Amino acid sequence: ATSMLSNDLNFFCCAITFFCVNYLPYDAGFKFGKTLVGGTIIVVFAQMFRCVGIVSYLSVAHQAFKSSPSYLYPIPVVGPIMYATLLGNMGPFVMKGFETHLKNGIPWPFQNGLFCATFFHFYVNDDKGPIGRVLRGVIQSVPGIQMGLDDTEFATVVISAFMQIIGILHLPQFFGPDFSPFWSQVLDSILPDAPVEAEKEDEKKDSKKND
Repeated sequence: ATSMLSNDLNFFCCAITFFCVNYLPYDAGFKFGKTLVGGTIIVVFAQMFRCVGIVSYLSVAHQAFKSSPSYLYPIPVVGPIMYATLLGNMGPFVMKGFETHLKNGIPWPFQNGLFCATFFHFYVNDDKGPIGRVLRGVIQSVPGIQMGLDDTEFATVVISAFMQIIGILHLPQFFGPDFSPFWSQVLDSILPDAPVEAEKEDEKKDSKKND
């Protein structure tokens, strides 16, 4: 069960936060949330929640699919990674639609989920294939890098730290929400421009009919 339902502390924290933001005199809670300190606190807890979600969803999908991998690779790859990636994108997909959510390139929630889920999946679950072995071999060649943590704990720390850092850099006091550490031109090239071109063709046809 989700921690929002299984842990009463979450409801208590939500109630306190709602009160602070909406009912403190002079909008003190709302204004504090707009500061760098307040924004950082919000980002830290939000990213912790998202990190746990990615790890949980990926682990559930891997357990469900691991007994029937394809002949292409020893473990299931696409299913678990996409299941965890979609966790942070289902809202926009439902509210905006697939085409609208992706029409301006790959949005950051999709980039983040894809990167974190892929790293965690291969580092933790790929004990048979070459990708996981090479990835662990390269990282663990640095003495003491795992700090005594097992693979699951270390991978969780890595993606959590990545999400925390990028989340803070997305604050308006830094680079803003459009910042991405990845080369956006490469990522955007994955999606074809056909939908946009089709819209332009439809507009031309409509203008000709009106003429």
